[in-house]
Amino acid sequence: MRIILDTTKGRIILPKSFFTELDKMNKILADGGVTEKLTAETYVRKEFEKAIKETMLRAEDKVIK
Repeated sequence: MRIILDTTKGRIILPKSFFTELDKMNKILADGGVTEKLTAETYVRKEFEKAIKETMLRAEDKVIK
């Protein structure tokens, strides 16, 4: 899922589908017995922490894993 970091306005912009996907993830977690729900803030923070450790790329760069 692509998330926009708007450095001009100092905000993070999430796509409309983000909240639907977040609800699906929370349902899967609840079905697995997890009582704590993911919030948009906790999920984005966790993903940014992982991503910031990686090499920063341009949109046209090929990602090789």
